[in-house]
Amino acid sequence: MNDRVHNPQPVGLWWIVFSVILGAIVIASVLPIFLIVAGLGAVSLPFLVIRDQRIREKMEREGVESHEQSERERALSELLRGVIDSADIPIIVSDADGLLVTSNTKAGKVLGVSHQMRGRRFDELFTQKALNELETLARGGEPGHARATIPIRGEMRDFDIAADPLPRASGAVLIFRDITELSRAVTLKADFAANASHELRTPIASIKGAAETLMGPAKDDPRMLSRLIEMISSNASRLELLARDLLDLSKLEAEDLPVDLRRVHLPPLVESVFAEFSPQAQRRDIRLVADLDVVEHIHSDPSLIKLMLRNLVSNAIKFAHEGTSVRVIARVDQVPIDRAISPPDGLRADDAGLLLTVKDKGVGIPLEHQQRVFERFYQVDEARSGSAAKRGTGLGLAIVKHAAKRLGGAVSLESVYQSGTTITIELPRCVPDGTDSGLDPDVEISTDVA
Repeated sequence: MNDRVHNPQPVGLWWIVFSVILGAIVIASVLPIFLIVAGLGAVSLPFLVIRDQRIREKMEREGVESHEQSERERALSELLRGVIDSADIPIIVSDADGLLVTSNTKAGKVLGVSHQMRGRRFDELFTQKALNELETLARGGEPGHARATIPIRGEMRDFDIAADPLPRASGAVLIFRDITELSRAVTLKADFAANASHELRTPIASIKGAAETLMGPAKDDPRMLSRLIEMISSNASRLELLARDLLDLSKLEAEDLPVDLRRVHLPPLVESVFAEFSPQAQRRDIRLVADLDVVEHIHSDPSLIKLMLRNLVSNAIKFAHEGTSVRVIARVDQVPIDRAISPPDGLRADDAGLLLTVKDKGVGIPLEHQQRVFERFYQVDEARSGSAAKRGTGLGLAIVKHAAKRLGGAVSLESVYQSGTTITIELPRCVPDGTDSGLDPDVEISTDVA
């Protein structure tokens, strides 16, 4: 592409005059009058040579400019191609006949539309009616937006598609924006409001009914009075628990919630959690066991660590078989940082990670429910959740998931139905390597963390 463009050079007029001069000189040997013709030609020859030289230089200059213009257009085309390819959203271009002209790399990764599909009809690649109508209208000069659900690798994804006519050609350019997470967030918000209303309605109705009965003939019946007071107390406790869990979850979801990283003495913190749930464990003959390996201190937020352990240990005791044990296990391991999560400031890259596991031998979780138990208010079934008095709020595992994310980590679950459940919190860069961690080594935290 760097070869110069050479235009054919015209035969100069001075060659013709020069030939006439030579002919006139030859003829002048016979007819001297032709010497006048030769003289006139000799006088005009330099001017003709200069004129032809200028014409040749102009043509060469125009050829170079034409070549440079071609190179600039090629470079601009490559630049535009690079810009389209580097765009982080899928872009597809169709021509006046609805044939695929080009697409960027992101379109290939997200939508499966590759450069090799060039020449195929747009409506062959996408079967959604709204999407095809949008592309057809854009080719006709009418821009627009549409939302469509497109199957991507076995998963239904929601897209907002913008279609615009090509400004200098007949065709359309379509830009796809993935709004799946936004759609899920809107749905989750609506579900959250509905579930919260449902969870609040039941205890409030029970308290109201008991109070109305107390104001009636039940106030003179000691046995009924005792039952109603117990009902009010039980449902008030449930409301208090629900309010606390909702507050915890709200704080964890707040983006501006600070993470208080400290030097945490892990064994006393675990023992404080065990002490809180010891009466509940003793009633069901369940042993609480701590297996912390060599982990003594970690660099983390003590309130979040205790919040996660409280929820996991409480669940494990509730669903473990009587006479079994609930184990809290801590192991040092390499836990990668999830780049999609912003880890808290203060974590050192050379520190190891921690696997904090709570394991029980209980009723377990059926496989079809395991992907949903971290959703807010999700509970498996009545058999697992127990009676209305014993049921939790359905927020515990959601709280654990969000608390782990605040620390740059994640939560995983393994469960075999009727055999037990193992939930592991993966926390990166929280186990100091023994060198100066930037924390005061003499500072210990209280185990009475709210």
